[in-house]
Amino acid sequence: MFKINITNLNDSKVCIIGAGNGGLAAAADLTLRRHEVILAELPEFEENISEIKERGGIHLETLERTGLKGGFAKLYKVTTNISEAISEAKIVLIITPSFAHKKIAEECAEFLKEEHTIVLAPGNLGGSIEFYNSLIDNGGNMNVNISEMECMMFACRKKDNSTIYIRGYKHNLGFSTFPSISTDREFERVKEIYPNIVKRQNVIETGFSNINPILHVPILISNLSIIDNKKNVLMYHEALTKSIEKITEHLDKERMSLNNFGEDIQLKPMSDIYKSWYYHQGARGSSFVELAGENPIYYESELPNTLNHRYLLEDIPYGLIPMISMLDKFEIQSKNIRSIVNTASLISEIDFYKKARTLKTLKLHKKSKEQIINYIKYRN
Repeated sequence: MFKINITNLNDSKVCIIGAGNGGLAAAADLTLRRHEVILAELPEFEENISEIKERGGIHLETLERTGLKGGFAKLYKVTTNISEAISEAKIVLIITPSFAHKKIAEECAEFLKEEHTIVLAPGNLGGSIEFYNSLIDNGGNMNVNISEMECMMFACRKKDNSTIYIRGYKHNLGFSTFPSISTDREFERVKEIYPNIVKRQNVIETGFSNINPILHVPILISNLSIIDNKKNVLMYHEALTKSIEKITEHLDKERMSLNNFGEDIQLKPMSDIYKSWYYHQGARGSSFVELAGENPIYYESELPNTLNHRYLLEDIPYGLIPMISMLDKFEIQSKNIRSIVNTASLISEIDFYKKARTLKTLKLHKKSKEQIINYIKYRN
C-alpha cells in the first residue's frame, strides 16, 4: 500500500479530485496560472480522464470578461491512483457533485492527514460535516480540517472530453472550515491559489450562501411546457421572469430568517451575494431579472430540456432539503421552500427526501441549536 510521507507534501502542487466540468476548469486555470496540478479521478470513472491523459492536458477557452487566460494547460499529472495524487500536494480540491462526497471521503480516508488543506468546491449545506463523518467512519484522521466554498468557482461546461469553456469566474466567494476555529489557517493557504475568496464565519453560512438551489429549482418547475416540448430557451435571459423572481424572493426570506438566531449566523441577501460574485463581469441592478437576466455571461446558457438534471437532482436533496432540516432545528418556518420541494417531487415523481442530506444523516439531529453552533466551531 502506498504510504504518504508528510515531508514530501509540496506547497506548490494542487491535487484536484473530480474530472467533471468544475474539475477540468480548475485544473486548466491553475495550471495556466503556473501551479503544478495533479488531476485525479476514481478508477471507475477513468474514461473521464483518458483523453486528457493521452493529450497531456486540457484546452481552456474563456469568456474575456472572466479575466482568465485561455490556452493549452499541460498538467503535471493525471491519474486514478488517489493515494499517489494526494501524496504530493498540500492542497486537495474536491470538485464533485454532492452525492459523491461520502464515496470520495471513503476512498481518501487512509491518505488525508491533518497537514493537508482539504476543500470541497462546493460543500453545499453540510458537505464538510458529511465528508468528515465519512472519513472517521472509514478510519481517517480525526484531526483533519475540512473546508468548503459556498459555490463552485466557475460557470463552465465541457466542449469535449479535453476542452473546457469558462464563462464565469466568481469573485468574493465565501469560504469556511469545519471546525471554524481553523478557518483562518486554511483560508490563508487557499487564498494563495484563489486570491478573491472571502471568509464566512462557519459552514452554516457557506451552506446557506449557495444561492443556486433558491434560483435553479423555481426556474425549472415554472417552465414545464418549455422543458416538455424541448424548446430552446435561454435560462436566465428568457426563462427567468419577474413572476418567478417573486418565488425566489419568498424562499430567500425564509433562508435569511436564520439571521434572527444571533451574531453566529449572518447571511447576506441572495442578490447581494450574486452581485459580489459577478459584478466584475457585468452584473448590475437590484433584481435577479436584472442581475442574471441581463448578465452577458449567460448569453448562451440554455434551460435544460429535461427534469433529470442536477438543478433538481442535486439542488433539492443537497440544497433545499438540508435548509429545511436546519431551519426546523432553529424553529424557523420554511413553508415556501417545502412547497417548492413538494411540487418538484410531484412533477418529477421523485421522493427527494428519501436520500437527502439532513441533520439526521449529518448526526446532528440530537443536538440543540446551541450545541450545533458550538460543534461547527470547535468540533466537540
